[in-house]
Amino acid sequence: MDYEPVVRRLAEIVGPKYVSQQPFVLRAYSRDFGFMPPSMPSVVVRPATTEEIVGIVKVANEFKVPVIPRGGGSAQEAGACAPDGRGGIILETLRMNKILELDEQNGTVTCQAGITYVHLMDTLERAGWKIGIAPSGAMAGTPGAHIARPGVGWGNIKYVSSGDQVLGLKVVLPQGDVVNTGTSANPNSDVFFRYGLGADLTGLFVGSEGAYGIMTEATLRMYPWPEKTYLERYKTANLTEAIAIFRELALNVLVVYVSVPVIRPGQLIIFDINVEGDASEVQARVEKIRRIIRKYPSVEFVGPEGPQRFWDNRWFLTGEEFKEGTAGAVNYFLPFDKLEMATWEMKAIMDKHGIKTYAQQMFPEPSGSEHVSLMFHHPDDEVERAKVWDATNEMMDRALALGGAPYSKGRQWAPYLQKHMQDTGYWRLQKAIKDLLDPNYIMNPGVIGL
Repeated sequence: MDYEPVVRRLAEIVGPKYVSQQPFVLRAYSRDFGFMPPSMPSVVVRPATTEEIVGIVKVANEFKVPVIPRGGGSAQEAGACAPDGRGGIILETLRMNKILELDEQNGTVTCQAGITYVHLMDTLERAGWKIGIAPSGAMAGTPGAHIARPGVGWGNIKYVSSGDQVLGLKVVLPQGDVVNTGTSANPNSDVFFRYGLGADLTGLFVGSEGAYGIMTEATLRMYPWPEKTYLERYKTANLTEAIAIFRELALNVLVVYVSVPVIRPGQLIIFDINVEGDASEVQARVEKIRRIIRKYPSVEFVGPEGPQRFWDNRWFLTGEEFKEGTAGAVNYFLPFDKLEMATWEMKAIMDKHGIKTYAQQMFPEPSGSEHVSLMFHHPDDEVERAKVWDATNEMMDRALALGGAPYSKGRQWAPYLQKHMQDTGYWRLQKAIKDLLDPNYIMNPGVIGL
């Protein structure tokens, strides 16, 4: 297709400076932080307002070309990359980087969808506030992208997920209409509550990865900055006992989060706890946590120094494991009673495929945990990459067979979601909503299997 008329129209909407077809730009946007093969877009556009996005979406419908929303590109499943072989418009939101309102009276913050989390959180911290969920990729990650996954991160147990922090959204639908969700759907109201005016339409966009529309603004809960944050580390070789501890801490909501950065089943499991509150509350919680952990004789106290050092420098130390190379990632959620079995099964698949370097991790949430497998390789090592690709596909298939729920679906998980769910009422409903909202299938087509 000749994209010249599309590019001309896009330049009229956002200005020529913010539209590019330069080969090095297209290549930079052809992939994300994952290892899926690059897929070249046809053009990259960088709007700054909701109104500009409305115009872009209308152009995409007119020419029937895909439009793919993108934040900082820090996900790993190619959900913010062009559909393979189709090209399309990459719509990058990073110019939409403003905090629109910090409402201390009602405990909310409204921001544009393309602000980075590190910018948002730094601003809130300076004012004595915080948000509940902070993604590990906060230097590049944006609320629009993180909510669309929906993301988890530092805060999984106490605050659950980024979707649970959302009170309302402003969204551009696939044909260019604009919808406000939450109480701001009432023209006489601001956003202060997610529910009450009808169906929870906020939930339609949380986790949909841009299939149903492009988020341009989000209103989130915020919380007073805690007086104290305390971390400490433990280690064990007993995975059964470690998971039992995670379950008890989570069900009793004793921690903000538990991070399990190292899992070598039968050899070594390292986990860190994070507790926040005033000094007396933190002390009481830590004492209760230690009483729980003392019930498990295999678990050894390591101390606070390592996790505290990480916490103090978290923006810069996150992702340190990627010094081992690019990683094929298989990230999904499972209930507590399936975590141990899944850990051994994923390990067996990676060993069967001869993966040289891999890591397993967990990040518990209230009723289970995110389970992570990272398979490292050098991008130029085609032999190892082929092994990682084969293992990744088998692991995704097995994860869904175990009842897992993928963290971020993108295009990587799409065929397996379709395989396991296409005969369900849930899948038919998702497809019917897609057909209704996006009859031209221009809005991130193929993502999550739609």
